[in-house]
Amino acid sequence: MALVKTNQESKTIFIREITLAAFRTRFTFAEKIAIESSTDAGIRVLEKDLAARQIIRLDLKQLQDGLDYYISKGLLAPERKAELLANGTQDETL
Repeated sequence: MALVKTNQESKTIFIREITLAAFRTRFTFAEKIAIESSTDAGIRVLEKDLAARQIIRLDLKQLQDGLDYYISKGLLAPERKAELLANGTQDETL
């Protein structure tokens, strides 16, 4: 079951948990290649941590820190963090 937050004022629903497969589709092919090609131990650890999950919690600090690490290593452009952490869709929760 996906974590869904609701803004009571506007009745907007925010989906903050998505499947691992859905999260992976948010990365471009070039980003995936760069990450997979990395020999950096920190990158390898982050990838194993993600692979161990079935559901990705977009608000998880560990995930946000991991994306910052990818950025610091030049594997992601800084603006991609917000895009990758954007609210999920109903299709991304299946």
